[in-house]
Formats: sequence, C-alpha cells, structure tokens
Amino acid sequence: MSIQVNNISKEFKIFKREAGLKGAVKSFFNRKYEIFHALKSISLDINEGEIIGILGENGAGKTTLIKAMVGLLHPTSGSIFIDGFSPWERKNNFLKTVSIVMGQKNQLWWDIPASESFLLNQKIYQIPEKQFKSTLDEMLDLLDVRDKVNVQVRRLSLGERMKMEIISALLHRPKIVFLDEPTIGLDVTSQSRIREFITKHNEQYGTTFLLTSHYMNDIQALCKRVFIIHKGEGLYDGDFETLVKKINPKRRLQFEFSSNLKSLNVEKLINKPNVSINDQCLTAELPDNEMMDFLNQLFELDTPASFSFEELPVEETMKSFFANPEKFISKL
Repeated sequence: MSIQVNNISKEFKIFKREAGLKGAVKSFFNRKYEIFHALKSISLDINEGEIIGILGENGAGKTTLIKAMVGLLHPTSGSIFIDGFSPWERKNNFLKTVSIVMGQKNQLWWDIPASESFLLNQKIYQIPEKQFKSTLDEMLDLLDVRDKVNVQVRRLSLGERMKMEIISALLHRPKIVFLDEPTIGLDVTSQSRIREFITKHNEQYGTTFLLTSHYMNDIQALCKRVFIIHKGEGLYDGDFETLVKKINPKRRLQFEFSSNLKSLNVEKLINKPNVSINDQCLTAELPDNEMMDFLNQLFELDTPASFSFEELPVEETMKSFFANPEKFISKL
C-alpha cells in the first residue's frame, strides 16, 4: 500500500490581538488576522512496508502533515493518495487500513480498563473473534502488559498507557500506522520495548510506519529513511546515516597516555581545534581523513595505556543541524 503526497500546502488563519482590556476592545472593532503557512509544497512517496521518520523542530509541520495524511485536516492545495484513496473523503475501506497513535493525546477511555476499549474497537472494525484474540494475545505478550489489561487506564503508568494505545491502534491490523511521538516522556526500558515491538510488527505483517520523534535513538533504531521538515518545507528525503555523516563526519578519539605529560611535547596537539586533555586522557573530535594522521602523531609521542574510537552521538549531530539548518542545506 503506497502513499503519494503531491505538493501539499496548508495555511491557517490566525486571529491576533493585544493583551488586556484595551486590546480586546480594539480587536472587537478591528480584528486582525495573520496567515500561517504550516506546510509549503510538500511532496513525498512512501513504499509499502517502509518505516520512515518525519523529523523537524516543534512547529515545523510534522503533525499537520500526518493529520492531512489520515484525513483529519484538508490541505489548502495539493493532493494525497493512499492506495488510491483520498484521505479526507474518509471512506470506510480507507479508514480500516490506517491507524494513528499520538503520544500527547489519549484515545482510550480513561475510566475503564483497556480491555473494554479493545472490545469496542473489535466491534467498530468488525474484527473476527479468532483474529481479535490471537492479535491481542500476541501484542500483550510482546509489550509485556498482560497483567495490566484489566486495570483502569487512568491507573496505568505513562509507559503502560502508551503500550495500550499502540495495541488499540493495531488490533485491526492496519496496513499503515502513523506514530506521532509514541515514546514521549517514557523511560528507557519502555522506549526500547516499543521500538522492538514496531520492528517485529513491521517484519511480520509488512506494516508501513510513519514515525515522528524528538528522540534520535528512536529514529536511529527504526528508520533507515527520514524526511526532514523545516518551517513547513521539505529539506531532506533520504538515508538517515548518510545525513548524519554529511552533517558531522567526525569521530571521537579517547587516548590515554602512559607517560607523564610533563615529559611529552603535547602543546602542539592541544592547539588543534576540538582537542582537549584532562589529566592523562586526550579527547579529539576530527574527520576521518584527519584522524589517522593525528593518531600517528600520538603514537610517535607515547605508547597509550588505552585508546578508543566512537561515533559522535546522533542527538548532538541533529541538534547542531536544527540550530542552523540553512548552513547544511548545500551539503544535502
């Protein structure tokens, strides 16, 4: 089931007024509006079975794009086709093939157990009893929440609620699932469990997942391909690892000297950018083409007690990208 997004744009008319009584009176007689361009000519093609990450800062347009793709918002211009369906026509055959999970919005009934909401979804989507039980049992075990299924939703922890939300969204085995910040606020263990579940579900059923997340570990673990939005515009569509290397091609070296630093001539090394020494340990962040020459200089000075290489954290790399994306556009 493929997805084609063709030159989608979405504008919102925003009412603006000054604060206070004076501002309220002025706006009563002379209302002022501002046009906000949430999406600007976005185009995107997604193949069946892909897991793609939608990245961008807060307000970039990620959630607006997802809402347009599931038919909750009608775009100002452009078109979207999902397996031949136009989402905002809200046809039943289309709605049975998609699902959405929003990390900041509850879909389960708050005062009843999740199991009751699951039964309601069974009736809504007309899921056969045998399929319903086998799917539910499988997901309860994979997400390790079988002992919580009959507990009121409001009494569950955030991580447990999020797992129940995902189960509810996948009970009817949709072909396309939209995950908007599914791990927000969760502990490391819950994040890992959800990532493992998504990977297994994708492999088993060939489900297409569109994922937005501010946690780069989610994206790195799940998404080979990413689509980046900045101020409503598409900046990048391609391989995530390639993007990271283009933004920051450096690696980090940790080199522990075995000799006393006072007996070594390390001043010329410290003067290099992105090189520092703390006690007996030197840390350097350099591109690959410079790293080996630098390491050879270190070996000429001293035999190390230990040394190691590591990739720079993806979180740091993407943080530098979103701080000034225009700087990197020419590299993409």
